[in-house]
Amino acid sequence: MGKGLLKSEWLKQIAVAVGFVVTYEAAHPFSHAQFALGSALRLLWLLFLPYRYWPALAIGEFAPNFLTVYPCLDQFGALWVAFRAIPPIAFMMPVVWYCRARLALFPSKRLVNVNALLICAVASSLALTAYSSLAMVISHFQPGTLALTPAGAFAYFIGFYFAMLAAVPWALIARFELRAGRWQDKLRRALQSRLFLEGMAVLLPSTALLALVSYRSDANYGQLGLMAMFLPVVWLTLRHGWRAAALGGTLTIVCAAYVLPSEIYNANVIAIQTELFLAVTITSLFAMGARISEQQIQGRQATNGHELARQSYQQGELRLRQTAHAVDDVAARLNLAISRLLRQMRHLNPQVENETYYQQAIAAHQEIHQLAESLHPTAWRERGLPAALQEMIGRALDEAGIAYRCNITGRGFTRMDPAVLAAAYRVSCEAIVHVSKRLACSSVRLTLRGGETHHMRWLVVRVEGSMDDAKVARAIHNATDRQRLPVKLGASGLDRDQLSELVRIFDGELHYRAGAERMSVTMLLHDARRVSHDSTPVRLWVH
Repeated sequence: MGKGLLKSEWLKQIAVAVGFVVTYEAAHPFSHAQFALGSALRLLWLLFLPYRYWPALAIGEFAPNFLTVYPCLDQFGALWVAFRAIPPIAFMMPVVWYCRARLALFPSKRLVNVNALLICAVASSLALTAYSSLAMVISHFQPGTLALTPAGAFAYFIGFYFAMLAAVPWALIARFELRAGRWQDKLRRALQSRLFLEGMAVLLPSTALLALVSYRSDANYGQLGLMAMFLPVVWLTLRHGWRAAALGGTLTIVCAAYVLPSEIYNANVIAIQTELFLAVTITSLFAMGARISEQQIQGRQATNGHELARQSYQQGELRLRQTAHAVDDVAARLNLAISRLLRQMRHLNPQVENETYYQQAIAAHQEIHQLAESLHPTAWRERGLPAALQEMIGRALDEAGIAYRCNITGRGFTRMDPAVLAAAYRVSCEAIVHVSKRLACSSVRLTLRGGETHHMRWLVVRVEGSMDDAKVARAIHNATDRQRLPVKLGASGLDRDQLSELVRIFDGELHYRAGAERMSVTMLLHDARRVSHDSTPVRLWVH
């Protein structure tokens, strides 16, 4: 067993090394002095892969790197070959590690910190620039080689940084979108979005026209044309946020990289000014676009409307709780009154058989009690949400012939807003009813996890149903109890879209996955009450 796991881990390491070399060599023909695509690929591999695979990346780059520089031994010397044999990705690893571990580059699986991303790109570009500049200084020890100039060092930096700005955001966007659903649906929505339409109708023609004017004009007019390319990018960013900045920035960078000359061999102050202007402008647009995206999200969520919806939801739950308590009280009084009436009838006429009436009274009392339980369980009122999830739902599923397990973990339940706890119970019941509609559903597992991240409390509810076709006959036998399951749990029988709308009231998300043997519904709910920090800086977290 241990040898098999060790062998599998070694195979993964080898696959990572080979995959990195293959992608790097495939991208090499598209690299340019002002657009070093290889640097972007290095950053992407370091961002996406766990730390345990980083040595494989360094080893994978060492072999082709050494084979490339070794033939230059006579021209540049052994010192240069020894230094250039060091994989450039090794110089980037400390920078990327710091950004991932210390700057919270990925606050969650669906968010990226744009501030940390830009810092990572700049610092990685500086690290690669220092590597390339030092290699050029070492090569200058040999006669007949070019000396390093400030323009050449800046050209190195721009080539690395432009490639990272152009390629890395798209990889991050693809990663987030593919996790959220089917890529065919995501691609169709992207092609039908206003961002794509306006980008193709306005941004692409204007950028291409300005690039053509810059290419055919003299230095002064060419510089103005390149600098003017940021204007349509600003317009699109103001409308659509950071993804528009990624689209416009990529087009601008690609055009600028192939229009401007390389400063490594030909120092050009005008070109350096243009590149510096574009680099600062596009970086600023990314930050501004992230802020705009955050504001757009907040606007779409309609904070005031959410607060009103939360309050209405909480008031509805309070009314249900009061109604359930009143119904229970009425049921107890009615049962007592009927019992007294039957005893009086027995005293007046001993020959009357009261046993049937007693049974009917007890049955009526139980039905009224079940109605009150469906409105608001007694276990919830007396012992809290965990008791309701374990007892009320467990009893209803047991009567329907469905096995049930409930696992509650985490912390912060006592500090949660009552509306969030109420929503957690209701969405749990709705999801269980939705999953158990399939006759093959033989067992249900409910997982409730609470926590607090960045001063925001949250709840995750996961309902997972196991399908077993061999137990369909048993389900048919319990069809009546299964049909009454929504009534027992107080569920409305919401479909997936309606349940998703309910989750969005609490700034949450719903993920649905259905297979032949398993169906799961996962819901995230956020508590609106948040610890306030006046000195907390604006966080540019986007997805």
